Parts: sequence; C-alpha cells; structure tokens
Amino acid sequence: MYEITVRLPTKKIDRIITHLYQKGYYQTFYEVPLDVVTDANGYAFVEKRNETTELNIYINNYIEAKERRNLLELLAIDESSLVVKEVNERNYQQTFDDIFLENGWVIMTPDRRNHYHKEMRIVLDSQGNFGTGYHETTKDCLYFILKHDFSGLSVADIGAGSGVLSVAAALKRAKSIDTYDIQPVEREILYQCELNSVKPVNVFQSDLIKNKKQINKEYDWIFLNIGTQENIDILNAQRLLDCKDTTFLLSGMLEWNYHRVETLFKDAGFYLEEKKQSNEWVTCVYKRIS
Repeated sequence: MYEITVRLPTKKIDRIITHLYQKGYYQTFYEVPLDVVTDANGYAFVEKRNETTELNIYINNYIEAKERRNLLELLAIDESSLVVKEVNERNYQQTFDDIFLENGWVIMTPDRRNHYHKEMRIVLDSQGNFGTGYHETTKDCLYFILKHDFSGLSVADIGAGSGVLSVAAALKRAKSIDTYDIQPVEREILYQCELNSVKPVNVFQSDLIKNKKQINKEYDWIFLNIGTQENIDILNAQRLLDCKDTTFLLSGMLEWNYHRVETLFKDAGFYLEEKKQSNEWVTCVYKRIS
C-alpha cells in the first residue's frame, strides 16, 4: 500500500475529497486543525478553517507517472508538494498500551489477554467509540465499578460508547445490563462482551435527550459518563431522579461545572457518597437519602 501526502487549505479539503472519490480514490484521511476552548459546559473545539493540513490518500499500487500528473492536476499543486511512500498495512491497526488501573485490574488488547490473570483483566478492542480506558473519566468510573460487587443488581450504562463500563459491571456479576447510546454501537458492545466471555448485554440506540421517557424501568445502578450538560439533560428528559432506590455513577464533568449536577441531586433528595477527581475531571457516586 502507498500513502500520498499533500498539504492543502482546510477549507478546500471536503470539496477535494469529493473530487478524489469521483476519480476512484476512496481511502483518504486528514486531521482537522482545532482550537480547544473552554466554556460553561467544559471543553469545546473550534475548527480553524484558514489553516492548512495534511491530506493522506491511500492506494494499493505504486502511482505511475501518468497517474501522478493527473493527481497533481486534480489537487492543483506542483510536483514538489506531493510525497509518496510505501507503508505497511499492519501499521493501520491502532495499538494501545496496557492500562493499569488503580485497583489491580488491567485493560489490554485481545492479543495480550494471556499476559494477565483472567480474574483481573478487561479485554478491549475498541472500534473507535469513546471508552478505550485512557481517559480519566473512564478510569475513574472503572475504579468505582471494579471495587463493587454487582451480584443480583441491574445496571443501565447511558452513553455506553465501547461498552467498557458495561463489561466491567458484567465481570463484577451484574444480573442484567442495558446500554444506551445515540450511536449504533450494538455490534461493538456485543463484540466486547464476547472477548470477555460475559453474557451479552441489551443494547438500545436512542437520543435520550430528544426522546423523552424512553427509560421506563428502574435500575439498581445507572452509569452516566458524557458531559455535565448532557448528563443533566438526560436525567431530566428521562425523569431518572424520580428513581427511589438507584445509585448513580456520574462522570464526564469538570471541576468548574460539576457543582451543577451536585445541586440537581441534592434538590432531588440524593447525597454525594463518593467523589474522585483526576486532573480537572470529576466522577461522583450519588445515593438517595434514606
């Protein structure tokens, strides 16, 4: 496989990719230059449209002189601006380092599953959805889940992503697990369950902010790891704070805005049982006052 790299204005990339697709160049990749800014809800990303970025085009066979000229014309660039190199296809399989959690558990890829004791490992082959275990919010949610015995308990994992939190609850013997995500994640989550030899969870695709009252049963535990405003919107749209005996694990919140969730739970008759902070990210466990 060959990688063709060219630097182009970001604002022209989408149009150029369309033209490439029409000419039979179907494999392309580029990273959008972003500025990271903060607002009341946490972090936001603003696309920098006036910058340039590298566009990578992948082809199976070496680009011959005639094709090179056609491509230069299509991209409206000169010869010196185009870089062609041969790459190993195996390099496109993203690899992850083993993740050592605080409580002795390890997250590893399937090829490393035999390196660790079966009773203290989570096998994860992320297909691109959030939840690889690297982010502070995922690690801290796992810290709370993996130190708890979920035997006989029902769990809802909202904003499930890769399903790693659901897998952890299943490994800790949860009786039933329902996952909810706005994206079509069923195939990935069931795959993660298979990798870890746990019972398949129930997967529901829905926008729980837009589609009100989609959750019509109570759970012993609810995991909600998205973002402060999104957490609040889902709690309100699904009327989850009406649940009388549910323990909530909330994350994705930042030190400058998590108090909004704390106030919401306090007003609904819950108390903060535990809190954990890693860098600016805050994870909380709430229970209803008896």
